Amino acid sequence: MVQRRAVAVVVDSSCCLPPEILSQWNITVVPHQLVIGDRSFRDGIDIRPDEFYRLLAGDQNPALSTAAPQPGHFLEGFLAAGESASNVLCLTVPAEFSASYGSACAAVESANGRLAETRVRVVDSRAAAGGAGLVALAAARWAAAGLGLEEIAARVERLAAPRVGLLAFLDTIRYLGRSGRVSRVGAWAGGLLGIKPLTELRLGEARLLEKPRSRAKAARRLLDIMRRRVAGQPVVVNVMEADAAKDAQELCRQIQDEFDCRELISSQFTPVMGLHTGPGLLGVAFYVDDGVNNGDSEPPDGPA
Repeated sequence: MVQRRAVAVVVDSSCCLPPEILSQWNITVVPHQLVIGDRSFRDGIDIRPDEFYRLLAGDQNPALSTAAPQPGHFLEGFLAAGESASNVLCLTVPAEFSASYGSACAAVESANGRLAETRVRVVDSRAAAGGAGLVALAAARWAAAGLGLEEIAARVERLAAPRVGLLAFLDTIRYLGRSGRVSRVGAWAGGLLGIKPLTELRLGEARLLEKPRSRAKAARRLLDIMRRRVAGQPVVVNVMEADAAKDAQELCRQIQDEFDCRELISSQFTPVMGLHTGPGLLGVAFYVDDGVNNGDSEPPDGPA
């Protein structure tokens, strides 16, 4: 019989972590919805990232859109996680980008006693994609180390999320335009042919850093910025790719050679975010590891 844990971690599917790590650390994922034509798919369940990006790159794409998980979907995730833990920490994508946070909160408020034996704390992680993955992994490790729900939530809000950096470059801005994100990148307009926009997401805010004119230059600048911010300190890293596996392998090799990596993860960019960036995205999420992460914790026994 699996021993009941103190805290389980739940995330929405904007979080980028490999399936084996999600399973190893008992992290429950609540999927966003991908709407393709007249069909709806659960992100990462009904359609794999590689299938989605092949579809996205096609010349005859159907109408594509996304929808945040409904409160009922979050409630299902909370109930599943609550089967093996008395407390649940739910980490969502920033509220500026999605309705996930509000939906998760609504799930708790409308549970009608179904969560009577499980305490749920919903936290806007202020991170997304690979950054959200690193925050969730840190939270799961703190849980495995025996920390309580409030202490883990406090560490996420004060330590993990504010320290996580995310840098990525796009292969094209055409998907930003098609997804309705033009207003956010209006300053990029004009003379962008061939540009590989290098962007940053930090504490829920996205901004353009530079406009390299090739993927090679964009990758070099990404490493330059990361190197400057890390300043030789040990790091935990999550490399993300959207249908760019070979580039991600090369980036991982360079990071492994040049940085003091306490941990290096490679993950696929989740389709619910990839819809707005398109295939070809390459990025890295990272934070300096000063020991707060409790990286020596062992994963818990048993499935989520």
